[in-house]
Amino acid sequence: MANLFSTIKIKNVELSNRVVMPPLAVRNPENSGFVNNTVIDYYSKMSKLGMGLIITENNFVSTESRVMPNQLLLSHDKFIEGHKELVNRIHENGVKIAVEINHAGANLFNIPELKTMLANKEESDFIVEGNGDTRKPLKSINEENLSKDDIRGIIESFANAARRGKEAGYDMIEIHAAHGFLINQFLSPLTNRRKDEYGGKLMNRTRILIEILEETRLEIGDMPIIIRFPVSDNPPQYNLYDGGLVPEEGLAIAKEISQKGVDMFDISGGYSGSRPEELRGIEGYYVPYSEALKKIVDLPVNVTGGIKTPEFANCIIKTGKADTIGIGRALLADKNWVANAKEILKSEV
Repeated sequence: MANLFSTIKIKNVELSNRVVMPPLAVRNPENSGFVNNTVIDYYSKMSKLGMGLIITENNFVSTESRVMPNQLLLSHDKFIEGHKELVNRIHENGVKIAVEINHAGANLFNIPELKTMLANKEESDFIVEGNGDTRKPLKSINEENLSKDDIRGIIESFANAARRGKEAGYDMIEIHAAHGFLINQFLSPLTNRRKDEYGGKLMNRTRILIEILEETRLEIGDMPIIIRFPVSDNPPQYNLYDGGLVPEEGLAIAKEISQKGVDMFDISGGYSGSRPEELRGIEGYYVPYSEALKKIVDLPVNVTGGIKTPEFANCIIKTGKADTIGIGRALLADKNWVANAKEILKSEV
């Protein structure tokens, strides 16, 4: 029976164990978009802690699609060399690494999770800079301010960013479709007001994600693709947003895209974000969504969200509710988390 320290294959990439470090952003002092020593040192130190996979923070597919000006870019070939150095440092420690690519989309500062981050900068992983911000936010996802040519450009920017990730040597590509960012804005009826083939019924709202997957696959061949996926705009058992993406829709989307080139799902929140305030005392608050997804797709599923103890993480895997476990802030708080987990679970390792 699989456990937290069993190996697992994600398509053609084998992980040494099932502990995943999810995207946790660096407090980067620079606005250049390049991987710098701050970024390399952070990930290099973290990669010595014993996890099987690291997923990087957001790397944005265009300069204007960043939330903050100090975030990383994969929008041009000039960024590849820095990423190569980062990947090499992680691989030296025997850890696999995926790069997360993203486009923030419309209403950048109206995403609830970002409002919380900005209101409490001590908790935030972001820095707000007073200059260098080239964002041109849209008002919403509709035909008036996002033409089909614009959509085509966004699709190509994702595919090209993924190609750069492959050239840099990353083991996998993660496409961010959650947390109220651009793809989530298309999926959700909260923000998608289009009347054309990219709006309205569910599969129309899913169209841009499918086209991103198709174009990305053409660029990266058989490299594994992970989707950071929102089963719902609301967390389990809560209704924070009326009229958003509901679990039945999210699961239908997941089943559809599981046949369109996805190799792994990374379960997180939609407009509720990765850390809904209402759920912070609950361990593994997104596990109900990963469990539901496991029943309908035959692909590996990662789940993140308030998972703190090795025993609970191991139980999720043993009961088949997920295949890998994202350990984020618990890992930041305790750099010996993986070593301690191995000791606690030694009878099963």
